[in-house]
Amino acid sequence: MENSNNAGPQTRADIGHQIKKFTYVLNKRRWWAILTFIAVLAAVIVYTKQKTPIFRATAVLIVEHAPPRVLSGVKEVVELGSNNYWLAKEYFKTQVKVITGLDVAQRVVTKLHLDEDPDFLGIEPGQTISEQERRRLLADKVPARTLQGHIFVEPVRDSTMIMVSVDDSNPQRAAELVNEVVFAYREQNIAYRRSVMREANSELKKMVEKYRIAKERADQKVLEFEKKHNVGSFDTRMSTIQERIRLFNNKQGLLLVQKSELDSKRARAKKVAKAKDLFSIPLGDLLSSSFVSNLKDRIVALKDQRTSESVTYGDKHPRIKSLDIQISKLEDTLRKEVEARLAVVQGDYEEAANTLKQVNALLADANRDLSRMATLQVLYNTLAEHKKDATEVYDQVRNRYMETSLSAQVETNNVRIQELARVPERPARPDMKLSLAVGGLLGLFMGIGLAFLVEMLDNTIKGPLDAESLLGAPCLGIIPTIPGSGRRDRKRVKGDGSVIDRDFYVLQKPKSAVAEALNTIRTNFLFVLPDRKVRTLLVSSPSPREGKSTVVINLGITLSRFGTRTCIVDADMRRPRLHKTFGLDVDRGLSTILVGDSNLDEAIQPTSVPNLDILPCGPPPPNPSDLLGLPSLAATLEGLKERYDTVILDSPPVIPVSDPRILCRLVDGMLLVVKVGRTTNDSLQVVRRELSAVSARVLGVLLNDLDVSRRGYGYGYGYMYGYYGGDKYGYYGRDDGEKAET
Repeated sequence: MENSNNAGPQTRADIGHQIKKFTYVLNKRRWWAILTFIAVLAAVIVYTKQKTPIFRATAVLIVEHAPPRVLSGVKEVVELGSNNYWLAKEYFKTQVKVITGLDVAQRVVTKLHLDEDPDFLGIEPGQTISEQERRRLLADKVPARTLQGHIFVEPVRDSTMIMVSVDDSNPQRAAELVNEVVFAYREQNIAYRRSVMREANSELKKMVEKYRIAKERADQKVLEFEKKHNVGSFDTRMSTIQERIRLFNNKQGLLLVQKSELDSKRARAKKVAKAKDLFSIPLGDLLSSSFVSNLKDRIVALKDQRTSESVTYGDKHPRIKSLDIQISKLEDTLRKEVEARLAVVQGDYEEAANTLKQVNALLADANRDLSRMATLQVLYNTLAEHKKDATEVYDQVRNRYMETSLSAQVETNNVRIQELARVPERPARPDMKLSLAVGGLLGLFMGIGLAFLVEMLDNTIKGPLDAESLLGAPCLGIIPTIPGSGRRDRKRVKGDGSVIDRDFYVLQKPKSAVAEALNTIRTNFLFVLPDRKVRTLLVSSPSPREGKSTVVINLGITLSRFGTRTCIVDADMRRPRLHKTFGLDVDRGLSTILVGDSNLDEAIQPTSVPNLDILPCGPPPPNPSDLLGLPSLAATLEGLKERYDTVILDSPPVIPVSDPRILCRLVDGMLLVVKVGRTTNDSLQVVRRELSAVSARVLGVLLNDLDVSRRGYGYGYGYMYGYYGGDKYGYYGRDDGEKAET
């Protein structure tokens, strides 16, 4: 929830920043955009006026979905249109291509003799050419192709109307050309229908003769087959054979069941015949015989009698032996009866098998007869089907041929000319209003694009964010552009010599925007180091002419105005300037102190500003770097720290010479002065690399000469325009120090 709550304001802030950046670039590079806009617009106007006026004549066609039907029930050979939505849509697209096609254009060229028209061929009036030259022009520039490029077709939405237009430099010829185009299209539509009808009739006539012969052949084959195979008795013969097959199938089923039952009886009889004890297995249907049943009863009775009497008489008694003989004879008789029964079953089985074999043979013969009849039936049906198809195709082709013959005698067209073109009174192009609108938009976009391109190619520092990101140090303050800093006139300050106005601008305008900016820098400077106060400060810049000396002077004046005892040291022994600003003597200074020719009391010179003293450079030495490397420089700085609250050293630029890299080791911190629009990104990267190599303590960056009157300057620092000296809303409204109205 927290992220969703912050997303809205953050997005609005980003949008606001982008808008400010956009307006800043446009404001800064406005002349690039304005001049580009004017140049493009002027070029468009000149180009438009130089173009030849082109007139557009328009005719209107109505293309119906289908032509009127004169013959009811007769289908047209050529479908000119369609009632189906998608087919109609495709048809209209096709017609647009046909109207602009080469065939229609060639018809118009031939009818109007455009290949002989000098103006159409691009020949100057009064110029005569030979026949050979005319042919060469025709070869290089095909008239029909040229006319094609002048034809424009536009279907009218939600209707069947088509607007046909032709562009030409001659209004009368434009109207004549477009009218001939619609006439040629209508004639081409009719000609297309005629040609298709002729081709269709010719082909249909050939097809009628072809399918008539095919029909007669099919009829002849059916007639011959019927005579040869007596096709009239097919149904009766098929019915008889099918009845035979049904009877044989029934008989075959009964015999199969009978044979199966006899086979089972035969198997049981064989099992009984092979058994030693006929009473150990079931006799089955043998018991149905009364004779067998009586034998079994007698055997059973004798066996029971023997058993009972053997107990009384013993097994060897004659009576027992007599019983055994009787039992044996009865068992032999029973076995013979079983074998007789087996012979009967075997005979019945063999008889059933033979009968089944005969039935199978008769059934196979019947099936063969049926298959042969079925084959003849298939052949006959095939011939009959061919005859039917041939008759239907012949009838269809013959009927269609008759329809096309009737349709060819009636000419219909679905193209109707609704409105012929009139001679246009005004040219269609060039349209000056449209050209101005397009030129204005093009100039606007090109101007904005060029402004941003110039801004992208500008490699200089544009605001505090650039300086902070490249140098890796905070921006301690922004010094606005000093009004009139471009002037070269000089004024006299009381107690001083001839000085440049901007060096004493803070002194002369204590309540100006520049003074307020220096006050802010002073406050930031006092708290830049949280653990201690900065006593010695080195001020430098990446390159010459970036305003570091002016910043040193105005910063010293600002510190002294608030009661801080301040000493400005001119450590630039190559191009010293402070003595010129304050009009001081250069016989003694830092150089003489370092070589031991003078001391601080002799070299330090007071100024007309209370609490502000100057230690000038002194006579410039031939070897500044060697002189600054002497141990006496550290002792000199210690002496200055005992006398003053703050010591500010004005050093040479960092990139050209090595003096700042020597001095930065002896001070509490270093400030870099960067000039907006002059200091480049590359130079700041070089400065950062050089100072990092000597472990210099860079306290911050001072952004000098920022024109805060440009709203949005520096991608978001436009608020300083109002705060630092805006005409109406500033904290101090005028540079003379009077209080602004609130």
